[in-house]
Amino acid sequence: MEFSPIISSKKIFLAFIFIIILAPSLQAQIFWQFQWKSIKSGKPVLVDGLLVHLEDRSGFIRLTYLDHEKQLHLAEINLRPDYLQNTKGKIDSSFWAQPLGTSKQLVGNGASALDNQCLLFKTNANNDDLQPSHFGVLDGTGRLVNSSALNSKKQLEQNMLLEPLLAKFFLKEEPLYKNYTSSKTRGGYFAGKPIPTMHVIIVADLKDPSIGKGCKVDQVKLSQVYITIAQKLKVRLDTINIVNDNYNRTQLQQMLQAFKPGKDDMVLFHYTGHGFNREDSLDPYPNLFLVPYAQRTSWENAKADEQELGLRNATMSIQEIYETIIAKGARLNIVISDCCNTNYKLKSIPVNDLSGTSRGFTNLYPDYCKKLFLEEKVNILATAVKKGEQAASHPTKGSLFTNYYLQIISSYLSPAYNGSIEEVNWNSVIQGTEKKTKETAPSIYNTTTKSPFKMTPFSKIQLKKD
Repeated sequence: MEFSPIISSKKIFLAFIFIIILAPSLQAQIFWQFQWKSIKSGKPVLVDGLLVHLEDRSGFIRLTYLDHEKQLHLAEINLRPDYLQNTKGKIDSSFWAQPLGTSKQLVGNGASALDNQCLLFKTNANNDDLQPSHFGVLDGTGRLVNSSALNSKKQLEQNMLLEPLLAKFFLKEEPLYKNYTSSKTRGGYFAGKPIPTMHVIIVADLKDPSIGKGCKVDQVKLSQVYITIAQKLKVRLDTINIVNDNYNRTQLQQMLQAFKPGKDDMVLFHYTGHGFNREDSLDPYPNLFLVPYAQRTSWENAKADEQELGLRNATMSIQEIYETIIAKGARLNIVISDCCNTNYKLKSIPVNDLSGTSRGFTNLYPDYCKKLFLEEKVNILATAVKKGEQAASHPTKGSLFTNYYLQIISSYLSPAYNGSIEEVNWNSVIQGTEKKTKETAPSIYNTTTKSPFKMTPFSKIQLKKD
């Protein structure tokens, strides 16, 4: 049967409708403390609030107050703000509104001074930060009746998160309270044992003008994150970057052949660039487009059979790379491809290069890092899209799937993560990344297909036995 090649597709770069999805905060978490006076039964009630905003845009609000009988109340509201509606039902896009009436009562008998009230956040140019601005009163349909500025508000630095403040908003048995008030583990994980190595392998197509900027953002973010984690755990770090003139199949194959991780080591492989698949292939995972950039013009102008030969000589599948890496026997193996997995050639498209800064996170909790990177024994192969789909990215924000991967890791490793440590695991990280990518993609306009974007990430996760 005659073989018909499917030519490498391009990862698409475009301006996102909601830039909030690709603008992680400067820290792994942001805290705001604020206060206002509410009215209950015609009498004033002073409400103190604390906003905890995590890297993946999740978060919560803690509110505490004394009622007229001097009984303490403590409530929590999951952070799910939406655009504000005025009394005429029109959207006011200058504010986000977070209703407070659906709070979870942590302390107290359920009597609430929060019914029909909301917290308002003033939106900024990129919607990349939530700053408490006003409190408001809602009618029965959720529309704003009136609002007033908060009595006070301030963003908290890490050195302000001391026991008296945290005790006001958290129970002493809660993880967040313990993380910030107890002595933190600062090493000592390897007493009398060999220190493992974190091997970070990044293959990034930096020279292609259509995708190079975004791939560079991915490379920088991934490197910064893994450096921070390695320093926190006090493990050795071995970083291999296959980029620029080394970006080709030969270099990657030679590296994999010579690569010899220890049995307790961590291997983190990440590809960001062009990807493609073939109509006659049964492999659902993409092939990496490793044609050196200097050879692409002549390759594209070659005859079909020569073009196919050149493509075969430059290609490796992410599945092949995964199987090669896990055969090396390291304890933890994470292999990720962030690229298209499509069966048709794409044209280059104009890029609206929005200004912005590539941001990482700076504050991680050592014991959460230990749980995820030193205690987990797992092999994972994950990719950004299923066969026939395109991967989205942006030249100043990086790739959508990679960005969410880093946001999810950041949120789980943050001392502000207030869940169970058992939930800090690679299955949660990968599933969370897939879920956010899939949910967000339809809000992005695909200028090639003239329709909302569709991304369906998928993975295989193999837990390893002791």
